Amino acid sequence: MKEIYDRYLEHNFGTRDPHPLKPHWFAFNYRALLPADRATPMLDVGPGLGEWLDCLTEWGYTGGSGIDLSPQVVEVCRERGHRVELVTDTIAWLAAHEGAFGFITLLDVLEHVPRDETVALLRALRGALAPGGRLVVQVPNAQNPDGLLYRYGDFTHTAGFTEASFAEVFRAAGFSAWRFAGFEFLPWRGKRATLHRAARALYYRWVRLRRLVDVNLNPDVLHPVMFAVVER
Repeated sequence: MKEIYDRYLEHNFGTRDPHPLKPHWFAFNYRALLPADRATPMLDVGPGLGEWLDCLTEWGYTGGSGIDLSPQVVEVCRERGHRVELVTDTIAWLAAHEGAFGFITLLDVLEHVPRDETVALLRALRGALAPGGRLVVQVPNAQNPDGLLYRYGDFTHTAGFTEASFAEVFRAAGFSAWRFAGFEFLPWRGKRATLHRAARALYYRWVRLRRLVDVNLNPDVLHPVMFAVVER
């Protein structure tokens, strides 16, 4: 995997330019979760092209920083003015920053972590949170009818998550409070977005009915991407 991670932006995204829609998506899904104190130390683990750190800066938060194992990610984020550190052992780094952060994001990262390291990473993230801190973890949703598209859309993915398996690893890591939600890719108002959401709702109703008829698992979140809000 080192060959991919060393130049992850080039291999995965094919560009060094930030995604133009991510600020809108992040504002809709995550801005309301942020602490009131704009000086709160916040950590983004695996910042990618730095879009979340861009949002924090734009919204007036001064405590944002990031860590990543990809030299290319660190280089690009630093070029764009962000404090991002190259870290090869994330768990050890987090252990050395016990209680240091009031808000931590792990966006599209956990699915890359080797399965036998998942609980240890979450436990280390819990330790790096200050009392009352909050962790947001975003992953591809294996509960979605087309979940395999996201699960295998990146060669470096090692796991897929459902609400049940998400809760399982959080519980094993020592967390006791969390909630799940679907990541909304259609936050806009207007006729087109409204029609799209209505069609999606009908589709999800059909999916739920099909699973009910099949006496199958029928979890709440069906969006292609889901996230967990986990409290310390």
